[in-house]
Amino acid sequence: MKYTTALFLSSAIALLSGCSSMKVTSEEVADFDYPAAATYEWIQAPVTVLEEDDTYLNENVQIALNNALSERGWKQVLETEQADIQVVYYIKLAEQEEVTGPTETDATRVTGGFTYNKSSESWSYADQNPDLIVYTIEIGTLSLLIYDAENGQKIWSGSLQTRLDRTTPLDKQPELLRNIARKITAKIPGK
Repeated sequence: MKYTTALFLSSAIALLSGCSSMKVTSEEVADFDYPAAATYEWIQAPVTVLEEDDTYLNENVQIALNNALSERGWKQVLETEQADIQVVYYIKLAEQEEVTGPTETDATRVTGGFTYNKSSESWSYADQNPDLIVYTIEIGTLSLLIYDAENGQKIWSGSLQTRLDRTTPLDKQPELLRNIARKITAKIPGK
């Protein structure tokens, strides 16, 4: 697990910046009376997850999540005895190859070449598709897990996945984090 502030802040913001391209999934794992919950406590993710090289935590992401949970009417507490639920978050970064076709100008350009047809034993000219473009992108996944504080059973899990955009200006980052936190917490049942 890596903790960095300035460097990772830009990565975390970039990770979660393209709201329109975000994929949010969630799963209610167990029955729980969400409207009855009033308090929550932050707990650490399992050590096995935190020790992986692609796992990150960021204070600014947690602050945005705190604010979104508060908007639901939940109050953060520091002691397990006072908490109705326990909340965990972490971020995973991964690289992925993406393939695209040619640009519009490439598509209008005729490409091709001479090919030999064995069955007719003749040469002919055949159009060929322009080359595909393959490049590597970064994908970020924010995971949010909620546990019943009384028995430790996981009751809900959600993830938000998006393509990284490292060009996001610093002044836009707090607003982006707010939107990210609201988007994932909106999937929590009971509001």
